[in-house]
Amino acid sequence: MNAGIERRRSTRAYIDAAAEMIWKDEAGNQQYENGRIIDCSTTGASIASPQALPASSHMVMRATGIGILALSLVRSCSWYRTQYRLGIEFLEKAVLKPTDTTAEPEYHELLRAGAAGEGRRLDQLYGQFEARYGPGSKESGHAEIFKRIKEAYRILKIPNPYQQAESGLSKPIVGFGWPEGLRELKDKRLAVLGLLYKKRMSDHKNASLSARELESLTGLRDDEIGFIVWYLREKGAIALNDYSSDYAICAPGVDILEAAQAEMEEPAAAGQNLGAEPVAATEHPRKKNRAAR
Repeated sequence: MNAGIERRRSTRAYIDAAAEMIWKDEAGNQQYENGRIIDCSTTGASIASPQALPASSHMVMRATGIGILALSLVRSCSWYRTQYRLGIEFLEKAVLKPTDTTAEPEYHELLRAGAAGEGRRLDQLYGQFEARYGPGSKESGHAEIFKRIKEAYRILKIPNPYQQAESGLSKPIVGFGWPEGLRELKDKRLAVLGLLYKKRMSDHKNASLSARELESLTGLRDDEIGFIVWYLREKGAIALNDYSSDYAICAPGVDILEAAQAEMEEPAAAGQNLGAEPVAATEHPRKKNRAAR
């Protein structure tokens, strides 16, 4: 038996934690999915996932419940009962919120920046590490480290919206109609918040919905839901349940929804006032009597 597999089995711990998976498909589109970690060791994990990922593919896994962020290699993928079971190997495992960044390799910061959606910082860090670890550096170049840095950057980099082939848009973003596009995107976010709000109001003990349920209820694509829940999580509007791969609304999300509702009600109230007939000014009776005298 392979020594690595035997070592993995002897040290793995059975846990139950939510895991977010980010990868790029064959067309280069960024994909998101939520799964459950079944067991985990220092070198890898087993994940229950509704989505199949091909063996030998790469992904970035974020598990906030156990504080892990890792560039991972999919070693195996098989169907088990109701979901796929992924066996992954950690290529680079970083602490999600380190108390001491000097205790880790500096390039782990690239994983954290990318997972947090900090696109500009991600680009800056990649440029620094390419100069330091890339083939162009004769003094500190390291082919294996740079290979992992490059792969993490490829997965986490948000496509340039000006490039039609990368963005998937039918035309460049400058012709997209930004006000209308942003309004539509905002409406989609509010629709997701609205569903989670109603869920919490109707059943506070089970106040969460899965990404699949949100797709079904909103009619949005999985990549749209993936982007929306990422954005709302970064804003603190929703949270991922530590015991399932479901989402629930938080207090900031309720505030966002109520503020949007008030904003929508203001034009309606203004329209009612504009449509009302002006009230004729009436003279005070005492003044009217004085004028008559």
